[in-house]
Amino acid sequence: MTVQPKMKTTAKALFAGAILVAAAPGAAFSANAAEWPTENVRLILPFSAGGSIDRFARGLTQHWEEFHDYAMIVDNRGGASGLLGSRTFLGSPSNGHYLFAGIQPTLSMNIVAQGADFDLDDFTFINIEQRDYTSIVVRADSPYETIEELVESIRENPGSVTMSMATGSGTHLFGLAFLDTLELNPNIVTFDGGGEQRTDLLGGHSDAAFSSAYGDMTLGDQVRVLAVSSHETFPGWPDAPPVNEAFPEADLPAIGDNRFLAVHTSFAEENPEAFEAIVASYQEVFNSDAYQAHIENLGSDLISGYYGPEESKEIIYEIHEVVERYGDMLSGN
Repeated sequence: MTVQPKMKTTAKALFAGAILVAAAPGAAFSANAAEWPTENVRLILPFSAGGSIDRFARGLTQHWEEFHDYAMIVDNRGGASGLLGSRTFLGSPSNGHYLFAGIQPTLSMNIVAQGADFDLDDFTFINIEQRDYTSIVVRADSPYETIEELVESIRENPGSVTMSMATGSGTHLFGLAFLDTLELNPNIVTFDGGGEQRTDLLGGHSDAAFSSAYGDMTLGDQVRVLAVSSHETFPGWPDAPPVNEAFPEADLPAIGDNRFLAVHTSFAEENPEAFEAIVASYQEVFNSDAYQAHIENLGSDLISGYYGPEESKEIIYEIHEVVERYGDMLSGN
């Protein structure tokens, strides 16, 4: 096989993208399915540059392309809360050289709440790399020392405690499930993103927030995390109990923002050995000393892990069921 040099310049990357678009599904593979990749790889993100998933994807691809002879190009296709990028990916060649980096439950929200013209079954998952769990957080000077105290106050004074949510996120979904399961009725305020939400909390406008346990770490001693949606104690907040430990009757899934990699299901079904080669290549990169040092340097090792295709699928479909349960509320009905 003749190995092509990596295409690092912008002009060459664009030219490579044009070639990839023209490629026929399945045409890139020889009889030896382990020869992946055989051309440059495009990783489509359904969000604009600069966000958490963009930082994750760029760090991963920079390390991944060191393991083979082809470039990996991050292609940001933001719009409609991820819906446009998902459509772009599904419309791209199903040849194993177009990958997808998405967020669950955002993908299921596209399907359930936005009426997307595709299904979860159109995606076959390589791995959920980052499980960014939901936190229930208050300011450091809050009178609420524990999650039990906060819940008791909401029950005793319905509508008097103000809690915030960032709509369209995993933290939003967890907030709905938590309040519904425990039959709580606080005053809810919503924001478009976590940054505005944290500013509101620190400014004393909200009493508590459904936030990101990992993201809250940037606030340090300005906040107190009362509970986390993970099933085990979150290392970043060792004093915060898992929600199901504090309220066993809730039995809630570990909902948060799950950042994953996927391929077209049509490709995985038609080329099972090639799909296994992609998974093996990714796993090798993830477990490498260089990549582990990279995520440790970022601090994202606290939320990163290798689950593999089967367990990743189970997690994603479990969260999809929760999205379906709260579909009307997520749609604003």
